[in-house]
Amino acid sequence: MAILRGRSEAWEFAAAHAYMFLFSLRFAEIFWVIYLREKGLSFAAIGLVETVFHIASFSSEVPTGMIADRFGRWTSIAVGRALAAVAAAMILWGKSDLMLAIAFAVQAVSYTCHSGAFDALIYDSLPDSRRHEYTRVIGKLNSTYLLGTALAGLTASALVSRFPLAILYRVAIVVDVIAIVPALLLPKDAPRSDLTGNAPIDRGLVKALRRQDLRLVLLLWGLSSALGTSVVFYGQPLLREASVPLWLLPLVGTLGNLVAIIPTRGAHRIQARLGDLRSAAIGSLLVPGVTLALALVPALSPAMAPELAGAIPPMRYLAQVAVLALYFALICLQETLYPLFSDAANTRTGSANRAAVMSTGSMVFSVAMMVLFPSIGVLGDKLGLRSGLAVASLLSWAALVPLTASLLRWESEKPSQPS
Repeated sequence: MAILRGRSEAWEFAAAHAYMFLFSLRFAEIFWVIYLREKGLSFAAIGLVETVFHIASFSSEVPTGMIADRFGRWTSIAVGRALAAVAAAMILWGKSDLMLAIAFAVQAVSYTCHSGAFDALIYDSLPDSRRHEYTRVIGKLNSTYLLGTALAGLTASALVSRFPLAILYRVAIVVDVIAIVPALLLPKDAPRSDLTGNAPIDRGLVKALRRQDLRLVLLLWGLSSALGTSVVFYGQPLLREASVPLWLLPLVGTLGNLVAIIPTRGAHRIQARLGDLRSAAIGSLLVPGVTLALALVPALSPAMAPELAGAIPPMRYLAQVAVLALYFALICLQETLYPLFSDAANTRTGSANRAAVMSTGSMVFSVAMMVLFPSIGVLGDKLGLRSGLAVASLLSWAALVPLTASLLRWESEKPSQPS
């Protein structure tokens, strides 16, 4: 299925899948928390490093989105992969804390070059008669991303069983350089009069964000994604507390991503049944629910409660199964919400500022991560990781419930119309 009409556009669609596959091969990120722990960083210190990442992300999200709208989204995407290779090299060979901080900042900018631009590029590549298929199209692209992530997990597992974790950053550099090639073959932005000359894109962005439903969608997307991402990251040491071997962690993520392909490809069916706003709103409330359930699973592994290890092994194994099942459920939920929220935001945004608006949603995500991730880390150091996750889930509910209520109330009073 081609994104646009004609044979050349079919090749561009194939390039989009190739790019998403290479973009998903984040070998180094699979172990980044454990890698930093091995370097002697505490949970709080890791949270601070992640905060540097999100400060840079917050600062560059909207500017890179506006640049993509002005000068070409495919160009922004290609530059992002080049910056990702530079960041991996800095992490690999940097010898100072300052270099590490700069590397995470560069890595953040590489993601902002992709975050709003890719979704906007794919949405605008669809002809008007097929815009209603966007959720299905982006769901298929996301399934390619998940497949690549799963293969990256298998490869990373094999590599770390024989080599130091640093090998993952070496491989990441090569992959990011190769990814520039399909990025340059993505659909080219069509010339539009509203993106030329001295058109005030920033004013157009402000005008777009005056829509109440769009603002609520972006807030819900950013907050729920931040909580889910934090839990997935901290899920690595949580699984270790459940006595899951280090070499098995990538396989856990691999299985979760493979399972998530099914719901993400079926997201358009959920949307058709519940509606775009209702499906996204309900899904956002499920994220803190799964997080709280994960936090409440008792720590009965030998590492956490050795005096119980021989007495009640069935309960210990049941706790391990529960942690793994909830971890899988969270991954599936996260990947299903992506096409739902992406469509809800795109259908309420004009073409001229689409990348900037999508980047605004990513900026909300960054702000939420700057608060949630280090907070969970501090609580994890002081009270235990489960306590940090429990508090984060309750606080997230306190923020998401009123936003969800406002969005559903808006939908019932004034059905949304595409911009």
